[in-house]
Amino acid sequence: MRRPPRPIRGTARRTTARRAASTVAAGLSVAIAATACSGEPVTPSEPLEIRVADSFAATHPIGRSGTTDFMEILRDTAPSAGMEIVYFDSGQLGKQRDMPAVLRTGIAQIAAVSPAYVGTQLPLANVGDLPGFTQDSCVGGDAMLEIMQPGTTLFETELAPQDVHPLWVAYIPGYEAMSGAFPVDSVDALHGKIMRSTGGAADRVVDAAGAAGVSMPLGDMYEAISRGTVEGTLASPLSITPYSLEEVIQYSTDGANLGSFTVTYSVSDTVWSEMTPDQQAVLTEASEVAQDSVCREINRSMDESKQAMRDAGVQMIEVTDAERPQWEALAAPVRESWVEDLESIGLPARRVLDDFTAALARAESEHGSERS
Repeated sequence: MRRPPRPIRGTARRTTARRAASTVAAGLSVAIAATACSGEPVTPSEPLEIRVADSFAATHPIGRSGTTDFMEILRDTAPSAGMEIVYFDSGQLGKQRDMPAVLRTGIAQIAAVSPAYVGTQLPLANVGDLPGFTQDSCVGGDAMLEIMQPGTTLFETELAPQDVHPLWVAYIPGYEAMSGAFPVDSVDALHGKIMRSTGGAADRVVDAAGAAGVSMPLGDMYEAISRGTVEGTLASPLSITPYSLEEVIQYSTDGANLGSFTVTYSVSDTVWSEMTPDQQAVLTEASEVAQDSVCREINRSMDESKQAMRDAGVQMIEVTDAERPQWEALAAPVRESWVEDLESIGLPARRVLDDFTAALARAESEHGSERS
């Protein structure tokens, strides 16, 4: 597995990412030029058009870090490898639930696939969104990417048949319970409430808490909670301020650890297999920079997002040590029900969960040694 780069802190991170992008571009250009001089064919006569379908705006932490760095490198290096990159942001080529179909049908060759929104197509890939796992985006993202590689149970059982070949992963941890009108000071407070959920694993958490789940994109949440159509949501603080939801949310837990949200920036597996080694190298190098960039930005932005919510008047109710067991008690049953339900239809959920747990331990050890 690729060893993550050394930690980059403060404003130096963006500068270093830019330098990394330039270095990658220069290195790939030299390598491709050297291959061309050797007389070997490098690229097809016509450029391979790569359409990138994104569901996030440039102002979102994912957009302003991982996606920005990914696209900068591709724009610099793709032409030399015989690729033409065309980028579509903010759901121009389809909603989040459409992304696997966008890849399969060739509408785009790279897309941001969120397992939570396509649970019937990618149920096993939803493993990273289960509650009670890491609160470090770098640890979670590296672990998810590891278990999504060719040869793994997850890839061979589910991703490859859906034509999904993950390049890099954005992992948003730290899901909290939030509400518009009632204090979320205990698990019991959620009982009987109508809660918006992302779908997938988050639906299971809502059910376990005794609430009624409504699946909808976060962009629809402002109007829904304003009108009382829903009473609250499970979400990461990171995703609240981009949608101005701090204006309608009054209460939020702080430290409940109710799940995560995984986004896999993936290329069509069919397209990947037809690419030249140089083209694959361009995507791989750009993805490594994006993987590192996005997790560091998410980790940095989490505290800022919580403070922005406080500044807007949201009451952040900290989960104390005495209260933590009741929130943690949701995690184990949710994971077990996920395993049992998927195994009942013949899917190797236990193996995938074990793979993810082991990958988390390796990633934590890797990043722990960086922090020490």
